Amino acid sequence: MADKLSDKQAYERLHTALLALGREEGETVRGDTSLKAARRAIALVQMGLLKAMDEESDRNIAVKDPSVP
Repeated sequence: MADKLSDKQAYERLHTALLALGREEGETVRGDTSLKAARRAIALVQMGLLKAMDEESDRNIAVKDPSVP
């Protein structure tokens, strides 16, 4: 079984994913919209993780709690 990632390692993986998406525009509206949405989603989750780490909280505000309607 693989070791669990620390918060810092999780942040670095998110950052790597964001870098992998690059800054280029998509050739089609579909591709461009998808890339922009992915970049935004990853950036928001990454910022939420940083905030949670700073506050020493288990809650990432960028992720909706499924138990709350």
